[in-house]
Amino acid sequence: MVLIDDEPYVLKGLSLVLQGWGYRVLAATSEAEAMQQLAAMNTPPSIILADYRLREGRTGTEAVAHIRDYYAQAIPSIIITGDTAPERLREAEASGFSILHKPIQPPELREALRESLERPADTPLH
Repeated sequence: MVLIDDEPYVLKGLSLVLQGWGYRVLAATSEAEAMQQLAAMNTPPSIILADYRLREGRTGTEAVAHIRDYYAQAIPSIIITGDTAPERLREAEASGFSILHKPIQPPELREALRESLERPADTPLH
């Protein structure tokens, strides 16, 4: 699993929860850091969990698209957002990824992960 969040305390907290559930977590504070770590792996991640708003004007949807392009496959993905601006929410929802709104409750996250991992893998690349 790839987890991208530019807030170190959120990244650490989510990593601990996910690891407690048995996931192997590749945690990164940016798309670039995630791509660096992924380059050392032989297999694609099972799922991508990314914050919508990242540093330097980047978004989680862009990071997911880049990772999917890198592996040339539709990897299940979830976008996390605390943004409540209607245009940002429409943009995130238009990406076609599952969306979770902050603050995230563990049961909600666990259910979103289950649903995303069970969804057919033939969804189009974004």
